[in-house]
Amino acid sequence: MTAPRPSARPPATATRRRTHDRRAQISAIAAELFSERGYHGVGLGEIASAAGITGPAIYRHFRNKQDILAHAAQEFADSLNACAEQADQESGDDEQRLRAIVRAVVSLVVHRRGSIRLYQWENRHLDADDRAQVDRKLRALIAVLANRLRALRPELPEPSARLLSSAALSGIASWSTHRVSLSDRVAEEALHSIASVVLAAEPPSPERKAVAPAVGGVPELAARREKLLAAAVVLFRERGFHTVSMEEIGTAAGINASSVYRHFAGKADLLAAVYYRAADRLAVATGRAVEGAADEETALRGLVAAYVEFAFDNRDLLAVYLSEYRNLPTDDRHALRRAQRDHIGQWMALTEHVREPTRANRLQVTVQAALNIVNDMAMAGSRIGGQEQARYLVLAVLHSA
Repeated sequence: MTAPRPSARPPATATRRRTHDRRAQISAIAAELFSERGYHGVGLGEIASAAGITGPAIYRHFRNKQDILAHAAQEFADSLNACAEQADQESGDDEQRLRAIVRAVVSLVVHRRGSIRLYQWENRHLDADDRAQVDRKLRALIAVLANRLRALRPELPEPSARLLSSAALSGIASWSTHRVSLSDRVAEEALHSIASVVLAAEPPSPERKAVAPAVGGVPELAARREKLLAAAVVLFRERGFHTVSMEEIGTAAGINASSVYRHFAGKADLLAAVYYRAADRLAVATGRAVEGAADEETALRGLVAAYVEFAFDNRDLLAVYLSEYRNLPTDDRHALRRAQRDHIGQWMALTEHVREPTRANRLQVTVQAALNIVNDMAMAGSRIGGQEQARYLVLAVLHSA
């Protein structure tokens, strides 16, 4: 009997499997590069080289760099939802299932630390449809956690359950906002503790006063330099540093393009001025808040209140301050990094006096989580919660997590 001749090509299922695996590999590599250096700081050739393929070969799997970003963001959102939904189906009571969801999400975030930045800052480079899909998936993740929380705490109003679930996920996601080094086990333990404190909280009712609009409009009577700074903040937040030109900033400020360079030598210098503006405003606000405080607890409460107010009242400025750091000129980046370290150090010093002793690295993780909760709530523009709720949750985390 004659042996069958080998097929000229592998089975279609094997081809699809290899294609899927390669797409996943490229996507994972790109996610790390985008998170580390920003979307515009990474070229297709670099992604291909890191994946061990030629530049042209990448087009067999993706149309362009934006397609890779969309795939990476959607894949990680799917992974978060899948692990949460699977944990939600585990055996046990509502409390055990809630812990299982938190544990599963924390584990994924710790092991894929860089990918979170795709949601925090790089998703603005997605087209509208892709961004909407990712947002829907993140809302679904919040819903899984909120539904299980309400099953455990049926007296909790639905808006409060969403607030606590969103804040808990913000605390977990803070792992991507800093470079504190902890073992995976200790990191997971710290993030789980932070999320648990938030989910057990009793948040105050939302304030009924109107939420102030984000500062960033261009004042009609402002000096030209101020108009340029105000216009740049709005454009940098909406589109990112690399996609905005000096001419567009001048147009938005109502200033002739040739006059823009009389005030700033280039776009990087304009960005640095935005950063110094944010750092100065924050330093003044927090300095006033803690000056003359009777004790560390009073000073900490003042510091928290000042930061929350600054974040909610300067949302555009805060967003640029948090997202465009890598695009600063080197000298300015180092100077502002020192200011940021001093700010974190102030939070750590005060927090250390009002809670049980803990390792410095663990304490910094707690502080960074508290700050990220405020930042995410402020960026949401009152859709999640207001200033009073943010203050309450931050103090709960700082005292107990």
